[in-house]
Amino acid sequence: MADERTDEEILRRLHRGLRERRSPQDVAVDLVALRAERWLSAVGARDLYGLMRRRNAWQGATDPTAWSMPSVWRHHPGLTRAYAAAGTAMAAVTASPAPHADPSDPAALRTWLGWATGVLGLPGDPPPAARPTTRRRPVPVGTWNGTTYHRLPKPAGARGDRGGHVDARARMDAATRRERLPGVPVRAYRRAVRAVLHLQQRTEVLAAERDREAAVAFGKARLAHLVSAEDFVACPATAAFTAYYVARLNLRTRFTSGRQTRPMDSLGEALLEGALAAPTCRPAVLAAVLTRWRVLDLLSDAECGALLGRYYEQMAACARALRASYEPGRDPRHMIVRAGDDSSTWNAASRAFNQARTGWLNLTRGLGYDDLAEASCPGKVPALVAADVAAWHAREGHDQHVDVRVWADLPLPWDVVLGDDECPADLVRDACERHGVDPERSGWTQPFRQDLTELPEPAPDLVHGVAVASPLLATVLRRAGIFSGQA
Repeated sequence: MADERTDEEILRRLHRGLRERRSPQDVAVDLVALRAERWLSAVGARDLYGLMRRRNAWQGATDPTAWSMPSVWRHHPGLTRAYAAAGTAMAAVTASPAPHADPSDPAALRTWLGWATGVLGLPGDPPPAARPTTRRRPVPVGTWNGTTYHRLPKPAGARGDRGGHVDARARMDAATRRERLPGVPVRAYRRAVRAVLHLQQRTEVLAAERDREAAVAFGKARLAHLVSAEDFVACPATAAFTAYYVARLNLRTRFTSGRQTRPMDSLGEALLEGALAAPTCRPAVLAAVLTRWRVLDLLSDAECGALLGRYYEQMAACARALRASYEPGRDPRHMIVRAGDDSSTWNAASRAFNQARTGWLNLTRGLGYDDLAEASCPGKVPALVAADVAAWHAREGHDQHVDVRVWADLPLPWDVVLGDDECPADLVRDACERHGVDPERSGWTQPFRQDLTELPEPAPDLVHGVAVASPLLATVLRRAGIFSGQA
């Protein structure tokens, strides 16, 4: 019974790790404690124990704080203080009971704000976008002594941009206030207006952060956050592969002019074989992070259909985020970061879009819906490359990835997904042929396939993408601002 309780604790810890950013070597330690070698071949067991030993030798078996990088994703804490301040201000204005809202949920806050703006006589229309549709870029400004510096131009409007919330000038006049809120002092009313408008502005920021967090989570770990604890614990072999593969998916990006590390390695392949051979295999758990056809073949038609809809909805959500972030004047043949670009949001949304697109193509081909993919085949979305990395490529005699030239010849993928444009698979094949790209092997008309299987190795400690040999040295360099341009 003690071993069963221990296995249960390990599986629960592995399940919590699906929503974190654990390193593969830390997951390997739990897999050894779970006795995962029971489902592995001799080569797989050797890789597992070798990864654990290298982790202990490099990181220190008795020092849990040696790993200097955070193991959790950045998460907006919510608007507890702003919500409490707005609630206190509203209590001084009206005696009617206020609806309860979760300060970490933008939808609940918007419902509460609808009630508050109605009481205060503010417009009930949704607030304008916090960020202007046209990107503001630094402009040269002359000074009195003849020098020049650059600054962002002032936004348009009588009082500038309203910052994403209702204009405070729309509040009730004195006569209307005395009629609708008798006995309420004008200072209390105006205090409530300021608190509610501040909360409304912060709510739009929170909603954007939640969208960014969802894009980051899906772009890295796909649908792992939807795996329930009951399904995960039901099959230890399935749990072992899922936890390890998610850790590999969450590997951080390196600062390099070459290719990034691929997620699937030989140990992951061995764990997948063990999971598929287990009598208690949970294909739905595997399909949440891996949409290979041999995994999808184990699902029912209803499960595949639900998964197909979920992937397309995720692709549509990413398409809306990409459309809002894309600057119409940008040359699509040069996807290099410029001043004013929000590259973090764009790269998170593009990564999530490409992941959703790959899963959607896998499901359409696996279900036999080839005609659907032939009629509408949205292209891939390239990431924005940092200018220093682009200069590094140019110095080595390389140009941008050929996929950038292909995407520039196709309709915008978000327009195709949202139904505003058409992009049949034949159009994609013609664009690939013009640039010497194989549309099937490169993942344009067929699901992308990893071209090689990596060898298991511990994830290195990185400082802004640069590998550092010592975790202690990594902490010192990070605090000093090395590699980040911060002194």
